[in-house]
Amino acid sequence: MAVAVALLLSLYGFLSLSASLQKGLSFDEGEELAVGYGIWRRHDFRMEGANGDFVKRWATLPFILFSHPTLPPRHSENWRRADPYTMGYEFFFQSGNSPDFLLLQSRAMMVMLGMATGFLVFWCSRELFGAAGGLISLVLFVFSPNMLAFGALASTAMPVCLGFLGTTWSVWRLLHRVTWGRVAASLGFFCLLTLAKPSVLVMIPITAVLVTIKLISGRPLEWRFGRRSGAITSRSVQVWIFCAAAILHAIAGWGALWAHYEFRYAASPDPNDKGLLVWGPLAHPDPISPTAARLVAWSRRTHFLPEGFLNGIERLLGKNDERQAFMHGRWRTGGWRLFFPYAIWLKTSPPFLLLLAGALAGWLLRRRRDPSAPAAQGEAAGAPRALAFSNALPFVVLIVVFMGFAIAQDLNIGHRHIVPIYPSLHILAGATAMLWIACKKWIRIAIAGLLAWFVVDASSARPHYLAYFTPFIGGSQQGYKYLVDSSLDWGMDLPGLKHWLLENNPRNRDEVSLAYFGTDSPEFRQIKCYRLPSFFDWRPEGLYALKPGIYAISATLFESVYTTTFGPWNREFEAAYQNCRSNLEVLDQTAHDSKLRAQLLAQSPAGFWENEYKVYERYRFARLCAWLRHNRPPAAQVGHTILIWRLNDEDLYKALSGPPAELEAGPVRN
Repeated sequence: MAVAVALLLSLYGFLSLSASLQKGLSFDEGEELAVGYGIWRRHDFRMEGANGDFVKRWATLPFILFSHPTLPPRHSENWRRADPYTMGYEFFFQSGNSPDFLLLQSRAMMVMLGMATGFLVFWCSRELFGAAGGLISLVLFVFSPNMLAFGALASTAMPVCLGFLGTTWSVWRLLHRVTWGRVAASLGFFCLLTLAKPSVLVMIPITAVLVTIKLISGRPLEWRFGRRSGAITSRSVQVWIFCAAAILHAIAGWGALWAHYEFRYAASPDPNDKGLLVWGPLAHPDPISPTAARLVAWSRRTHFLPEGFLNGIERLLGKNDERQAFMHGRWRTGGWRLFFPYAIWLKTSPPFLLLLAGALAGWLLRRRRDPSAPAAQGEAAGAPRALAFSNALPFVVLIVVFMGFAIAQDLNIGHRHIVPIYPSLHILAGATAMLWIACKKWIRIAIAGLLAWFVVDASSARPHYLAYFTPFIGGSQQGYKYLVDSSLDWGMDLPGLKHWLLENNPRNRDEVSLAYFGTDSPEFRQIKCYRLPSFFDWRPEGLYALKPGIYAISATLFESVYTTTFGPWNREFEAAYQNCRSNLEVLDQTAHDSKLRAQLLAQSPAGFWENEYKVYERYRFARLCAWLRHNRPPAAQVGHTILIWRLNDEDLYKALSGPPAELEAGPVRN
């Protein structure tokens, strides 16, 4: 058994890390790693505090211990103004470092957290359903496209998965038996989760539900310290003990935060240098609740929490979560209540869903089984029939409460925000072991067939695990029509685009135009191209006409998300486009007449025309995408995230000068 578990976890580490190394920089990795390394080297907490503190430290440990890459200099404008994304770009691509080697080091660290999460999944499932259940759960974890996609990325996803699973599991065990080991495990996982993300607050309702279940059950609270042991039957005494445990956890989490910020209140490494700006509140923040505002103000006044952490919390509270969202060909600001259930349906392998149904059947079978029947493997003879269901409750509670909070939010930017429920789902699916043990041979064949289908289905996504979509909609090839952003496209496929161009456009035979969603560098990847409007848009400014050739467009931008022309093409956009186009045609007519050009510039200065062109090129790009959505499926895809067309003069004329392919009444409004 130990050998099988070790082999499966090693396979997971290999699959996740090797797939990630075929990808480029994901959207948030640059700033996570640059800020984290700056914390180690310069003790600088001015940037992006409170969100991902743990991953910043953990993923950059090899930098500080072994490789010692070069940080942007202290006089760097990006560092002094505390801009995490531009500093991340400078750190990766303008400081003489090897971006791929930086990613290798950080992703090797992250995959260890993925393997630890996998081991915990096995351990919890084995406790519930025996060795067979543990192996089933571990196989589901190891080949899960979602776990493989985030297992090696320097993001908050895997620390949050491990933190929520470990904290929920250890708290539930602590509520039934108090030992030094269980106290240490619970405190350790809680401190990890506290540093992983502010969503640690979701543990409050999760714990409240678990405590309520424990008190209703009426079971005694056992304790053991050294050779002394006993049991507490009084519910009122149990309540006091649980309150004391909650206070102990709060103190531990508070201490972990201060330890990360090196027990220093000031965020700046040199508070006397007024030129070092602090990444603080937004210029125009959204209103926050008076209670939250008072808590933050009190914490600043009393120095109860570090300044860097408070800056991050204040920025998160003041940021409008009603972000641009896209789902199944529809656009909306703020998203939909059904976004995450819909994302689960699209991003979860069908055999896994069937195995979850089988797990429910396995539970029902166990509860109805005759008490004189042989015990399941790993189950003590005569064990209560409801025991497994009772012990599975913390994972059910985690899933339900976490999903409830996710659905209540307006942040519909990616399926990754509910990835922490998947390890618990993998554990619960281990209940199919009850069917395997107790049912007929054809049931076992069916379970084996579903597991094989799951492995094949997940393996077919390699190495594009993030872009996995259910075959019910046509698989990953069709994913861009249903969900974008980090549900599909996190900006990691520039290396793949370079490889595609080498094979399909030798010697740069055709002009390439690129609209890129992400923080990687086309220049570093040696992609020679015209840059269409992108996000982030770090292009050098310049005027150019769209020419026949290859058009490579990130799926997120193709669906008009994170653009100034959000949503479908409409009458308002069309009017603005035609107005800009007419104005620029007037300017173009003076190109060969210096006197007319001077007269025109006297009426409208150069700044007006520069801005007019910037506006025009964004409308031009949006109109092109609208035409492509209705008239031309992509000729090729890179990693299912960069869509590629070959367009000629006729195509461009139809897209930019012909009747609009779509024309809604107006922009997307709530």
